[in-house]
Amino acid sequence: MGVPVRLAEPAALAVLRPGARVDLLVVPAGRAPVEAGLVASGALVLDVVGGDAADGSSALYLALRPDQAQRAVGQPEGSRFAVVVRG
Repeated sequence: MGVPVRLAEPAALAVLRPGARVDLLVVPAGRAPVEAGLVASGALVLDVVGGDAADGSSALYLALRPDQAQRAVGQPEGSRFAVVVRG
């Protein structure tokens, strides 16, 4: 299923393209960055929207399995997402 994800650092969208594979990480609200957790490994990038938008409307659309999608959307408000681009 396709899931939109807003990255903590939207500038990272500049290096992403549809077809790329990424690992999706999350730092739940109120936690230290060293407590980042893996949400999805090798997720397929479906689309990158507004990579150059300064108004916060940018998003990364990922193809996630249902269990991964549930983990992504079930994070507390204020959680921060990041991606690691796979080779």
